[in-house]
Amino acid sequence: MLAAITPVLATTPGQAAQGLGNAACKSYVLGPSASDVHAVRAEGRGDVKHPQSLTSSHGPATTLTTVAGGTPASVLLDFGQEIGGTPYLEPTRVTGAPALTLVTSEARQYIRTPAATTVPSAVPSGSTQVPLASAANLETGNTITFTAAGGTPVTRTITAFDTTARTATVTPPLSADLPAGTAVKTSPGAPSSDESRGLAGVGGPDTFQPTAAGRLTGGFHGGFRFALLTVSTPGSVSLSSLGVTFQAFRATTADYQGWFLSSDDQLNRMWYSGAYTLQMNLKAPGLNGLPDARIYDGAKRDRSIWTGDLLVQIPTLLTSLGTAGAPYVKSSLDTLLATQRADGAFPGSPDFAKRTNPAGSPLFYSNNYSGYGLRAFIDYYRYTGDKAYVTAVLPALRKELAYNDSFRNADNLVVSNDRDYWQATQTGEVTKYSIDYSIVLREMSWLERAVGSAALADGYDTKADAIKTAVMSKLWNPALGAYGQSSAKPDVLVEDANALALQYGFVPAGQEAKVLAALKTLWTPYGAIMGPGLQDPTGHTIEPFGNGMETAGRFAAGDTAGALDLVRRTWGPVVDPRNPLYTGAFWEFKNSTGGVNRATASLAHGWAASPSVQLTEQLLGIKPVGAGYQTWSIAPNPGTVRSAAGAVPTAYGTIKTQWTSDSRSGRFTLTVQAPAGTSGTITVPAGRGSVVTVNGRDSGPRAKSTGDSATLTVSGGSYQITVSQG
Repeated sequence: MLAAITPVLATTPGQAAQGLGNAACKSYVLGPSASDVHAVRAEGRGDVKHPQSLTSSHGPATTLTTVAGGTPASVLLDFGQEIGGTPYLEPTRVTGAPALTLVTSEARQYIRTPAATTVPSAVPSGSTQVPLASAANLETGNTITFTAAGGTPVTRTITAFDTTARTATVTPPLSADLPAGTAVKTSPGAPSSDESRGLAGVGGPDTFQPTAAGRLTGGFHGGFRFALLTVSTPGSVSLSSLGVTFQAFRATTADYQGWFLSSDDQLNRMWYSGAYTLQMNLKAPGLNGLPDARIYDGAKRDRSIWTGDLLVQIPTLLTSLGTAGAPYVKSSLDTLLATQRADGAFPGSPDFAKRTNPAGSPLFYSNNYSGYGLRAFIDYYRYTGDKAYVTAVLPALRKELAYNDSFRNADNLVVSNDRDYWQATQTGEVTKYSIDYSIVLREMSWLERAVGSAALADGYDTKADAIKTAVMSKLWNPALGAYGQSSAKPDVLVEDANALALQYGFVPAGQEAKVLAALKTLWTPYGAIMGPGLQDPTGHTIEPFGNGMETAGRFAAGDTAGALDLVRRTWGPVVDPRNPLYTGAFWEFKNSTGGVNRATASLAHGWAASPSVQLTEQLLGIKPVGAGYQTWSIAPNPGTVRSAAGAVPTAYGTIKTQWTSDSRSGRFTLTVQAPAGTSGTITVPAGRGSVVTVNGRDSGPRAKSTGDSATLTVSGGSYQITVSQG
């Protein structure tokens, strides 16, 4: 129990919370300072003069010259981080009739693709022309390597190739026979792209045929770090500039209505990388042939609204950009609402696979993703307090809930025999699907009590209670010390279901330590694997979406150390600028070695941004309780972090906090500013014998001890709370 508590009434705003601001965050903000963006590094190949001039549009003109049979002149531009927009170039002089191509990529390793084929028939010594099974990804000037079975590799240089005849001309002539089946590889490969135009509806190579001086503009590219410009036919071109008109959401320091800053540089970089990921996901009104604003899942791919992603994107966007981000959320929800099916189902994506149609088409494939859509509407209301909007859509949400309920069986467990995320179909009574439906019911109960029917809310709570009882009695596996994947796979440990069980109170009494330990068996140095059989179709085993569920579960269970450990494993390498795949944004997937398995994997994907909102709500400690933060909770979980400060925008004004923690002395100091018209609870770590003072006075709201913390219930105002050892 507490030795002494001396709280006081709230002061006027600003009295106790001096020095809170976001100026110190400027070095972490990743948005470009201007819409005209230039590369930070440039690297020429072939005959290229002054490539570095393209990094600033100053200095001598950059000249690229290609001759027949030689290496095509090219310049690789590195923008240092993810950007999106329309490339342009400004020729000042053109000689001959050069054709230029420009491709983009989030990762340098995918900006060129080497040829990999075979020799279909024997080739005699002395030949300069070699038949190939495929002529894909050939480029003059490349090194070509022939390796016969059991033989020594033979290297030559490509001087010409014929894609129709599928032949390559090489120099010098072959000095030995090549048997049929000889393996063929080239280096560094032909220009390529990691874009997926069929899904995104944008991207693809830009081609230019300059004839005189003047600006040339390419097409829109949603997300990339690298651009490769190649003079692919003989000729020469001099450029005064090559840049990109930035067309994602360009947020400067002043645009951040919410912010975060701690004593831990890596965590700071994570918070702003998550925020920047969301900015890269935003499509402005009028862009790409669509009049409305949208939140896409990824900058590069799919460039579609996905309901699961929205569960992370909406809180992250609204706690960082506030009212500037709200229209993107609302418009995306409107798109979801417009594609709701007659039976109540929401599509997993309302605008999937755009190809030549910017609007795309709805994709219905998952009961769980339909439920995520319902939760997205509730999250919008929770963070904005937009009662008029959520009241208007409430009938549609009730209809969706009825659709979800159709998958609940007589045992109060969910059987849908479909997919979650993009993994394999899950059959039987699925643990996660059942917990997810219980979450949907609790969320709808909260919403109904705020804007609808208390009677309906009571009914939802009754169903949720029944599901919880069924999950705990039928799907818990004592041998695992955790939940199995499903009734069909009761012995298979999965991350997501057990993470949600920790977060939402589904773990049997006294079993939390076992679940935490079981989940740790899925950890790797690069994050936690999803579980056997849940990897994505191309073998990605680590999913930041699921890892975010686990970190949330660990915070909820009081395992701050474990939560931060997993955060650092999963996202630490991603925010390291030395990582070859660094984009400044968060990645969609990872493999077991910390990389990605395919070129089209998104390296700026919203569902991976959970560190941002969790650092705000768990480490800093500010969470909404009532809609729009009319009621709130501030409960820092400092762990080993020495200090943190930050703010969240609310419908009533900004909530600001800062705290310092000294583990050696046991002293903890928290400063809070909360707007008038709100109220909430403030919880601070305060063990046995602690002394808690509030603004240094001896009267005011009383603090309630729970053994390892003390909680005050307060109205809006300013507070400085100090915890020290008695």
